[in-house]
Amino acid sequence: MRILITNDDGIHGPGIELLARVALELAGEGGEVFVVAPDTERSGVSHAITLFRPLRLREVRPNWWACDGTPTDCVYLALNQMKLQVDLVLSGVNPGPNLGHDVLYSGTVAGALEGAHWGVPALAISHCSSRETELALLEPLLPDILRPLIEAAQKLGGALNVNLPPVTEGPYLGTVVTAIGHRYYSNEVHARNDPRGRLYYWIGGAEVTMPDVPGSDCNAIRDQWVSVTPLGDDLTRHGRLGDLAGHLGVAAPQAAATPSSPARDRVRRKPDVVSRN
Repeated sequence: MRILITNDDGIHGPGIELLARVALELAGEGGEVFVVAPDTERSGVSHAITLFRPLRLREVRPNWWACDGTPTDCVYLALNQMKLQVDLVLSGVNPGPNLGHDVLYSGTVAGALEGAHWGVPALAISHCSSRETELALLEPLLPDILRPLIEAAQKLGGALNVNLPPVTEGPYLGTVVTAIGHRYYSNEVHARNDPRGRLYYWIGGAEVTMPDVPGSDCNAIRDQWVSVTPLGDDLTRHGRLGDLAGHLGVAAPQAAATPSSPARDRVRRKPDVVSRN
């Protein structure tokens, strides 16, 4: 198996080193692992793509490239410029959860969704603890957790959002399929002045609220289950189409199949030369 890895914490983040080691085991004999990741922290960039400045790739070691863009840029370039022929995209391991509304902001999730958009099964992987020292405890557990999820993604297509409870809070009870729950941050904005007296702002609420939503990813993590949520790039609220049409007095749209992702052979082309400078 050939695996592409990215993240939103940067190519030097400890989570990506862990995931690359695990991916080598999962790839099996004759498999390959490629890493294309941002050259620095890109958390919270969501599915942003860079359109108004050039992007650069730099090979930092064999099969590892740093990109001065977003996780979406990394996957886009890997599949469409570098022409890496891969069977799977893994994004992570994120040091912290991507639960509930986090998926709207997460660069980790966006990296997986970009792979799925181009027809490559993908997993976004997050450990619900920001303590990097716990990664060593998580590493031996990951291969057995990820194998059946990879098989599911390859059979069903699309992207899976995987959240792992803090490894130090007790043994995992197993894996459960979940829906996106609700995770709210306090709406804090800190206004300060720089040394020249100009006002600037820091966004970021420290308090987090996760309402009890049975069957949600938030509830699963609270109960020490590994949470797996299938994600897609169709943001249509299908259950509201008829209501909206009725309110406007127009015909409701006919049910339509979700458009398929571009054919995988679109990204399976002869590799171009990539600069190693």
